[in-house]
Amino acid sequence: MTKFSRPRSWVDHRLADALEIEGASYTVELVARRGTGTAGYRVTVVFMPHERAGAEDVEVELPPAMSTSDIHQRVKELTGNPGSLSALYRGAKGP
Repeated sequence: MTKFSRPRSWVDHRLADALEIEGASYTVELVARRGTGTAGYRVTVVFMPHERAGAEDVEVELPPAMSTSDIHQRVKELTGNPGSLSALYRGAKGP
């Protein structure tokens, strides 16, 4: 995707190309979009499985970001940090 494919109210960043969790491989992206009725951006981390047979995307909501600077800070914290990404995934999937 190019940066021109989404409106300015939408920001996305690739966090991992091939993250291995529980024997499956995922592409992980952070998506931030301006929400209606909320200040700043709604932030979601999306885990997209490489093997699509019956698998669905897993979405993890993060606290809102007030600015693009906040979004970039979160991207820096999560990029190259498979432990944090795995913890987010496991938290979304439950026990």
